Amino acid sequence: MEECTHPQEEDVEARVDRQLLYPVDTSPPLPSLLINGLQQAFQVITGSLPAAVLIASLIGAGEEYGVRAELLSVCLFTSGVATFLQISVGCRLPVIEGPSGTLLVGIVAIVSDPKLSDAALREGRAGNDTTIVPWKIRMTEIQGNVMLASGVEFLLGMSGMLGFLLRFIGPLTVAPCVTVLGVTLCQYMIPLCEQHWGIASLTTLLAILFALFLVNVKTPFLTINHGKCSVSRHPLFQLNAIILAVAVSWITCHVLTVTNTLPSNSTIYGHMARTDVRLGVLYDAPWFFLPSPFPYGLPTISSTGLTAMITVILVSIITMPGNYSAVSRVVQMPHLPAHAINRGIAVQGFNGVVSGMLGGVMSNMTYVQSLGVIAVTKVASLRVFVTAALILVVGGVVGKVGAVFTIIPDPVVGGVNLVAMSTVTAVGVSMLKSVDLSSSRNLLILGMSISLGLLLPEWMASNKDFINTGSQGFDQVMTVLLSNPMFVSSVLGCVLDNLAAGTLEERGMTHRDDTGPCDSHVTKHDPYGLPYVTSFIERLGCCSFFPLSPTYDKEITCTRCDRRTLKTILVERIKSHE
Repeated sequence: MEECTHPQEEDVEARVDRQLLYPVDTSPPLPSLLINGLQQAFQVITGSLPAAVLIASLIGAGEEYGVRAELLSVCLFTSGVATFLQISVGCRLPVIEGPSGTLLVGIVAIVSDPKLSDAALREGRAGNDTTIVPWKIRMTEIQGNVMLASGVEFLLGMSGMLGFLLRFIGPLTVAPCVTVLGVTLCQYMIPLCEQHWGIASLTTLLAILFALFLVNVKTPFLTINHGKCSVSRHPLFQLNAIILAVAVSWITCHVLTVTNTLPSNSTIYGHMARTDVRLGVLYDAPWFFLPSPFPYGLPTISSTGLTAMITVILVSIITMPGNYSAVSRVVQMPHLPAHAINRGIAVQGFNGVVSGMLGGVMSNMTYVQSLGVIAVTKVASLRVFVTAALILVVGGVVGKVGAVFTIIPDPVVGGVNLVAMSTVTAVGVSMLKSVDLSSSRNLLILGMSISLGLLLPEWMASNKDFINTGSQGFDQVMTVLLSNPMFVSSVLGCVLDNLAAGTLEERGMTHRDDTGPCDSHVTKHDPYGLPYVTSFIERLGCCSFFPLSPTYDKEITCTRCDRRTLKTILVERIKSHE
């Protein structure tokens, strides 16, 4: 097969090398590999702890610290597995997977069912049996609905439906979605920062200092090679901006804690900046934890819970193309083909089934927050993300490892994530570079998508009972949909962009990133191909009909036997009959 070449290919590669210190197909040295992997895993660790605490509280086990520790360990373990599967056989992008916060909406709907109240459970199970553990029954209900809804997501990925819809999704759909996501995530960081604005500001300023002003400073290191000592210089601050900012702020909080400068009274401002606030979690966490299937009993299913879970997962699926497009743009990979999107959805559905089976009850989603870390450190190596996946798996199995990160003060977490989330917003804005912003049509679509994407969910949060059609299920579904900023902005942008008259050039649909192999052919350099098996699949013409195949919807010719694909043969026969 002939390789697809681009004009000015050398210029493209040179530009990529200048923009990324470690592109996707490279690997930093071992120490930097571990540190950058830890920086990416940090995003999941800080998101898993509040999710575990909140779920424990929702099911009625808020005071059971052992349950919190188990949920945290399962979240970390399944996130590591999900990340590895996405990188290896899923979308093949450098992404990090973590617990989906939107799934909490479905969990709230399940536990709010009157039949799952403590009194109803004891009375209905065994006539006021006091030995019944209500929170375990609620967990089995959540498990069953998560697994079945994730199975639906898996089938949607296998069918290739969303990959087909990609032809209708352009920059005016993706850019508002990512921009609104960045702004929304920044809002979530404010409650953490306001625990102590001084520490949060210190963390933010340090991250900016390391990433912007010390970016060209190369620190000398003594290295020994073949018995000879030499001095090498590395961009320490740029590669490790996030972890250095966290470390310095964390140490500062510890010094202020041991000197009792920070208040020990939990009711006084600044208490959450202490490093001993969550030491109990570290002591209570088990040394080793091996996830097992159905730890709370056989899962159950309810119509209300299943409807809520499927609705939430569909919202997540709709926003996935925007997430993947944002990642591919930042790491300078080619335009995402349909088969990579399909595999990403299928793998995410499979991960949800596994997570529910192990009792994690938190289906995983792509953390766009990792884009902020990539933008700051300029490290997009796939091996870094594989390392992050291994760190998460180890953190899930060795309970003490994950618990160590839970004692990081909230203002430190909020301050460093504020930098990363702000970068996500900027990525969304940068995706408009191919759109004609002098067009009043585009400006109206962009303005409406961003404005309503920010305002409508906020209004719905204050008026949850506004939708009242008489059908409780329909009301619940519409409330969930309209409360999701990414859903509102992406759907509104997509509908208006495809209905309003406009040329492809005006809409930015004719522009594709040229930072890699052409996506109209499958070559041995295709970054979205499946490792080790793509060359074999290319020789099977029938695979071009399979939505997960790297040759899906591609017309290729086998170089070994000069055999045409089945699709090409069918097209030629149809034309001959015409």
